[in-house]
Amino acid sequence: MNQNIRWQEILNKEASGIDKCDLGKIQQINDDVIITKKGLINKKRYVLPKKLVDSFDGNILYFKIMKAEAKQFQHN
Repeated sequence: MNQNIRWQEILNKEASGIDKCDLGKIQQINDDVIITKKGLINKKRYVLPKKLVDSFDGNILYFKIMKAEAKQFQHN
């Protein structure tokens, strides 16, 4: 995990996996997890461990997961 990320700056930013899978917008940041929400009608919520964060480019927070792996972090 990139220790140089200023967590307060990632709120409302986009989240993505390493294969450019869309993980939605960051809604909440807790001690160990980041919660994102995706979609307007068929909403999906992801609860992603901070330890899976790869990098932040100023606009998108990248996680070290692929689309197939993201399903295990999906909550309705």
